[in-house]
Amino acid sequence: MKQLDKEEQQLLELLPKGIERPRPLKELVKLTGWNSRKVRGIINRLIIVHHQPIGARYEHPNNGYFIITNDQERRQALAPLTSQITMMSRRAEIISTAELNKKSPLNATHRPK
Repeated sequence: MKQLDKEEQQLLELLPKGIERPRPLKELVKLTGWNSRKVRGIINRLIIVHHQPIGARYEHPNNGYFIITNDQERRQALAPLTSQITMMSRRAEIISTAELNKKSPLNATHRPK
């Protein structure tokens, strides 16, 4: 495994252990001074490149990122990801099999004459 760079180490240290008090993206942005895209990119690198067990909780108001510490937290972190994968697969399947040259009700009303 590759060694963490300074930014990766900094962000990893800001993540709480366990799902009880996840750290919201907004707070990570404020603490680091980076934009949300950079924070999400580094979190992605920590997971993909460095195999860090980082989960996200999406339920408001207790949403944010955390370090997974047990199997229950792992299951909770995986649930929204697997749901998203399922929905994206459905969309891809429908798009790949949709008829293309058929007039749709949307196109018919906005077509120039």
